[in-house]
Amino acid sequence: MNKQCDKCFKLVNDSKLIQYFIDVIEAKDPYTQGHSHHVKVITEAIYNCLPEHYQKKIDKAKISTAALLHDIGKIKIPDNILNKDSALMENEWQVMKQHPKYGKEIILNTVFREMGDWILYHHETIDGQGYYGLKGEEIPIESRIISIADTFSALRTYRIYRPAKSIEKTIEIMQEAKGKQLDSELVDCFLSLDINFLENLECNCGICRQRREALSGKIILEKVSLIS
Repeated sequence: MNKQCDKCFKLVNDSKLIQYFIDVIEAKDPYTQGHSHHVKVITEAIYNCLPEHYQKKIDKAKISTAALLHDIGKIKIPDNILNKDSALMENEWQVMKQHPKYGKEIILNTVFREMGDWILYHHETIDGQGYYGLKGEEIPIESRIISIADTFSALRTYRIYRPAKSIEKTIEIMQEAKGKQLDSELVDCFLSLDINFLENLECNCGICRQRREALSGKIILEKVSLIS
């Protein structure tokens, strides 16, 4: 792909390429179906609540796209590691940790190339204990925002081996992660949103919908039983 200027970034024109990437990720890793879109929605919610001086530094369309593509590097992770239904061995974990680097490599020669570092550093932590050792403001703000969205999504999403966390438990965990894993100011901004709004930022993948429907049905049956 030829080198293009910033004006060439048009989300509509590039939507097919974006969707192709997402389809490939979700076909390879069925347990993250919907996760990319979930992280995008949460990222946009975080952006919308940011103070104006932060919003002026960030292109909303671009960070939304980066959120969609943050796990694109998982395309290059072997299926036996990506879809393992038990804890990863240390050597397997070292392979899994390569996915941010692979993600940057994949988009390097596309119109999305300037998002490469945002994707590369989305597993960095504020205390410097992340994948590459960046800390604090060394980490691009876009990466810090996507990290918060990714964490929230992971906590609120059902997995084959565990249920989703309640919104109350999710907030508790994220509060504890402030200043260590997550940017304190950005977390405070996000968690200042109405709790009902946060609770409704649900993942709509098939697994999560089924689990919520099953749980809802169970609750209804329990109520009927009590009435009887």
